[in-house]
Amino acid sequence: MTALAVSGALDRIAAHELLPQLLDLASSGDILALDLSAVSAIDGAGLQLLLAVRREAARAGTHLALANPSPVVSEQLRVHHLEHVLGACVVCMR
Repeated sequence: MTALAVSGALDRIAAHELLPQLLDLASSGDILALDLSAVSAIDGAGLQLLLAVRREAARAGTHLALANPSPVVSEQLRVHHLEHVLGACVVCMR
Protein backbone atom coordinates (compact mmCIF):
# COMPACT_ATOMS: atom_id res chain seq x y z
CA MET A 1 0.00 0.00 0.00
CA THR A 2 1.14 3.49 -0.85
CA ALA A 3 -0.11 6.32 1.34
CA LEU A 4 0.23 9.99 0.54
CA ALA A 5 -0.94 12.88 2.69
CA VAL A 6 -2.23 15.92 0.84
CA SER A 7 -2.40 19.18 2.75
CA GLY A 8 -3.29 22.80 2.19
CA ALA A 9 -5.28 24.00 -0.78
CA LEU A 10 -5.95 21.45 -3.51
CA ASP A 11 -6.24 24.06 -6.23
CA ARG A 12 -5.02 24.53 -9.80
CA ILE A 13 -1.40 25.01 -8.77
CA ALA A 14 -1.34 22.02 -6.40
CA ALA A 15 -3.20 19.85 -8.91
CA HIS A 16 -0.66 20.70 -11.61
CA GLU A 17 2.21 19.79 -9.27
CA LEU A 18 0.61 16.58 -7.96
CA LEU A 19 -0.80 15.17 -11.20
CA PRO A 20 2.32 13.35 -12.50
CA GLN A 21 3.12 11.79 -9.12
CA LEU A 22 -0.45 10.70 -8.44
CA LEU A 23 -0.96 9.25 -11.91
CA ASP A 24 2.25 7.28 -11.49
CA LEU A 25 1.13 5.97 -8.09
CA ALA A 26 -2.34 5.20 -9.45
CA SER A 27 -0.87 3.02 -12.17
CA SER A 28 0.87 0.72 -9.66
CA GLY A 29 -1.87 -1.90 -9.48
CA ASP A 30 -1.62 -1.82 -5.69
CA ILE A 31 -3.52 0.24 -3.11
CA LEU A 32 -3.23 4.02 -3.11
CA ALA A 33 -4.51 5.85 -0.04
CA LEU A 34 -4.74 9.62 -0.25
CA ASP A 35 -5.08 11.17 3.20
CA LEU A 36 -7.16 14.29 2.63
CA SER A 37 -7.65 15.22 6.29
CA ALA A 38 -5.43 18.31 6.03
CA VAL A 39 -6.91 19.72 2.81
CA SER A 40 -8.09 23.22 3.68
CA ALA A 41 -9.66 24.10 0.31
CA ILE A 42 -10.46 22.35 -2.93
CA ASP A 43 -11.56 23.86 -6.24
CA GLY A 44 -12.59 22.47 -9.61
CA ALA A 45 -9.01 21.64 -10.54
CA GLY A 46 -8.61 19.66 -7.32
CA LEU A 47 -11.81 17.74 -8.02
CA GLN A 48 -10.65 17.07 -11.58
CA LEU A 49 -7.36 15.78 -10.17
CA LEU A 50 -9.19 13.29 -7.96
CA LEU A 51 -11.30 12.15 -10.92
CA ALA A 52 -8.22 11.71 -13.12
CA VAL A 53 -6.48 9.68 -10.41
CA ARG A 54 -9.62 7.55 -9.96
CA ARG A 55 -9.80 6.94 -13.71
CA GLU A 56 -6.13 5.88 -13.90
CA ALA A 57 -6.46 3.71 -10.80
CA ALA A 58 -9.47 1.91 -12.26
CA ARG A 59 -7.63 1.35 -15.53
CA ALA A 60 -4.60 -0.09 -13.73
CA GLY A 61 -6.48 -2.19 -11.19
CA THR A 62 -5.31 -0.01 -8.32
CA HIS A 63 -7.61 0.38 -5.33
CA LEU A 64 -7.95 4.10 -4.58
CA ALA A 65 -8.92 5.20 -1.09
CA LEU A 66 -9.65 8.83 -0.26
CA ALA A 67 -8.89 8.61 3.42
CA ASN A 68 -10.23 10.94 6.09
CA PRO A 69 -11.56 13.64 3.75
CA SER A 70 -11.63 17.00 5.47
CA PRO A 71 -15.04 18.64 5.91
CA VAL A 72 -14.36 20.95 2.96
CA VAL A 73 -13.52 17.99 0.68
CA SER A 74 -16.62 16.09 1.79
CA GLU A 75 -18.78 19.17 1.21
CA GLN A 76 -17.39 19.80 -2.28
CA LEU A 77 -17.91 16.17 -3.25
CA ARG A 78 -21.52 16.51 -2.11
CA VAL A 79 -22.13 19.90 -3.73
CA HIS A 80 -20.77 18.72 -7.07
CA HIS A 81 -22.59 15.38 -6.86
CA LEU A 82 -19.33 13.47 -6.90
CA GLU A 83 -20.01 11.46 -3.78
CA HIS A 84 -21.50 8.78 -6.05
CA VAL A 85 -18.49 8.85 -8.38
CA LEU A 86 -15.78 9.07 -5.74
CA GLY A 87 -17.85 7.88 -2.80
CA ALA A 88 -16.72 4.26 -3.11
CA CYS A 89 -13.18 5.55 -2.66
CA VAL A 90 -13.91 7.55 0.49
CA VAL A 91 -12.94 5.80 3.71
CA CYS A 92 -12.37 6.93 7.24
CA MET A 93 -9.12 5.55 8.59
CA ARG A 94 -9.12 7.30 11.96
